[in-house]
Amino acid sequence: MLSFSERFTALASARSPLCLGLDPSAEVFAHWGLASDAAGLQRFCGTVLDAVGDSLAVVKPQAAFFERFGPAGMTQLAQAAAQLRSRNVLSLIDAKRGDVGGTMQGYASAMLGPDSGFGGDAATVTAYLGFEALQPMFDRAAATGTAVFVVVHSSNPEGRALQSARMADGRTVSQALADAATAQNAATPGLVGAVIGATVSQHDAAIVERLPGALILAPGVGAQGVDLATVGSRFAHAQGRVIPSVSRDILRHGPGVADLRAAIDRCRDQAWAALG
Repeated sequence: MLSFSERFTALASARSPLCLGLDPSAEVFAHWGLASDAAGLQRFCGTVLDAVGDSLAVVKPQAAFFERFGPAGMTQLAQAAAQLRSRNVLSLIDAKRGDVGGTMQGYASAMLGPDSGFGGDAATVTAYLGFEALQPMFDRAAATGTAVFVVVHSSNPEGRALQSARMADGRTVSQALADAATAQNAATPGLVGAVIGATVSQHDAAIVERLPGALILAPGVGAQGVDLATVGSRFAHAQGRVIPSVSRDILRHGPGVADLRAAIDRCRDQAWAALG
């Protein structure tokens, strides 16, 4: 059974490392002229996935934007992951779950693996309740050939005070999380990836040096003011392991499939040039 990391590496070499954020937000729906209901959601997902085809390595559904539709949204999230799987595109569910014990086991069973509730190939998590509390997710990922991406250094300014806080040993919280991910990967290489916002400073981006071998999900490209060339420079120490995520800068070209596909192709070319 190939790991998520191995599958990503193979797909990225053929399709580029670009990740498209599948974000059915109210903003995008208004721009596309879609009704904010289950029918609008189905049309949105169908249009985007038609534009993607089998041209990308990873698509990242944002769970919150599906959850806003209630049960219909949850059904559509599972369907989107299944459609991506049928096209050999990896689905990385951006849910940022974080809890303890049996609850975390529940999230793991819901998110990871083809026999899970949503069928994701990977999911994002937060470690505010302790890195060790995420162990059920790691165990599930190891058993299913999937991956877990831990938020290490996010792109939103509100998170900086907590993530840069110093622990008793002098490390920042972000550094401690990166070290914990690296220790976990020593047992199962590539199991744990890190979420590091593309908008972080060059100084803060040096944290990737504490994450040898880990995949780096870098959200915030485009609408937050960072281009793919900057991501390539900023994360040069992680060449070949960075997954830059673009959402609004592509989705704003909808609702036409041809225009969306052209935007995806432009970003793919830029990602290849910047990140190889």
